[in-house]
Amino acid sequence: MSLISIFIPEILLVIMGFIVLAVGMFIQSGKASAAISFITLIAALLSVFFIPYDSSYGITVNKFSVYFSAVLIISALFISLPMYRYVKKRPEVFYASLIFSVIGMVIVAMTWNLVIAFVAFESVSIMTYIMSAYGGKQRNLEATIKYFFTGTIATTFIILGIGFYFFSVHTFSLSPVLNGSSISYYSGTKPEFLLALLFLLIGFGFKLAIFPMHQWAIDAYDGTENGVSAYLSTGTKIMAFVLVLKIFLVGFQSFPTPVYYMFTIIAIITMTYANVAALSQMNVKRLLAYSSVAQAGYMILVISVVSYVGLGSARSVSLAIAAGMFYALVYVFMKGGSFIAMNMVKEDNITFENISGLGKKSPYVAASFSILLLSLAGIPLTGGFLAKYFLFLSVIDSGLWWLAIIAIINSAISVFYYMKVMRYLFWEEPKGEFSTDMGNKAAVIVSAAIVVFLGVFYVLFPVLVGISSQIVG
Repeated sequence: MSLISIFIPEILLVIMGFIVLAVGMFIQSGKASAAISFITLIAALLSVFFIPYDSSYGITVNKFSVYFSAVLIISALFISLPMYRYVKKRPEVFYASLIFSVIGMVIVAMTWNLVIAFVAFESVSIMTYIMSAYGGKQRNLEATIKYFFTGTIATTFIILGIGFYFFSVHTFSLSPVLNGSSISYYSGTKPEFLLALLFLLIGFGFKLAIFPMHQWAIDAYDGTENGVSAYLSTGTKIMAFVLVLKIFLVGFQSFPTPVYYMFTIIAIITMTYANVAALSQMNVKRLLAYSSVAQAGYMILVISVVSYVGLGSARSVSLAIAAGMFYALVYVFMKGGSFIAMNMVKEDNITFENISGLGKKSPYVAASFSILLLSLAGIPLTGGFLAKYFLFLSVIDSGLWWLAIIAIINSAISVFYYMKVMRYLFWEEPKGEFSTDMGNKAAVIVSAAIVVFLGVFYVLFPVLVGISSQIVG
């Protein structure tokens, strides 16, 4: 496989990222930057399907990596158009940062090498630090500072974890560990291996925003522009999820018991804490942020299942990983669309009073937003229902029925705060001003339509089951 054929999407994105910057030197237009970025991301999305399947230069191209590359590009594509109205100054810098961040995401999806993954991951972090500061308001900057400092702490733990991992197995690549070539160095009893597990869990726990490393996410999602909140809560979170799957299911596959206990305990606490905390929220964006933390708790159940049954149990493993893959796709639209819906309110600090009566002013948008909330709650005929159904089914299939019950109870708790939002949308009188921008309305309505489509498009899941085994690279 030639070097160029491997990196077609990345080369395209690099060139177009610099073109966006160059165009911005002559035309300070958010519309122009958004249009170029949108076309670029569409082209990148199509190009990933034409990369020949192979493995070289630290990159492994298979159906698993192509699937997640596509999902991550869609997460960026999702905000590219709605954001142009909210990027007033130097829009070319914002959109170039968005394009450059996608390069790192695609590389993370396609590599099974820890060093390459780390460098790509950090490049995404740097780009999102820039994007989160856009808006220039004090609340934007405060959120960015908190995001930056917690991100730096997470990076420190990840570096330490990768270092101890190398001391244990004498390789940065996950593939040799999987096929046993490094088995002579590989011992679950080594203290440095346990430290690697612990540090990587803490580091990526921050990135994934799981309890107790989640607090930054609440302030960052609340303080940044809504489009950036959507990107942080979907794109970067799914990227972290992909990498966590690879590291803890492949890199620590001979150390399953600690992985199982750690992730199961964290998943239970994350789901329960976030759902209970969301019940008392009066700020809608913070409610969505806690909801995002709870969703991360659901997603890491995949790791609990696989580490419990072991990679040798092909059926249960395939079900769990495929459920995680489907969840990630649905999550982009239901969570991203929910944050974009906040653009309908002309306030920075969005309370329930601010969304009151949206159903009377814009019934289609309110109905679409409600569909997204119902999907997050896991109500039937939505993509969120199928995602949770497949996920909880895989948990039960592995024998962890009690864990499935806890997850279902948590899902039931979440219905209360999502219904609370819907009550204000439809059963309260309008008390504020709402945006009439067609771009925002279209984004929310299209998101809801896709979520409904994914709620009945169950034939995708068997396809993902077939792809799931390729997580081993």
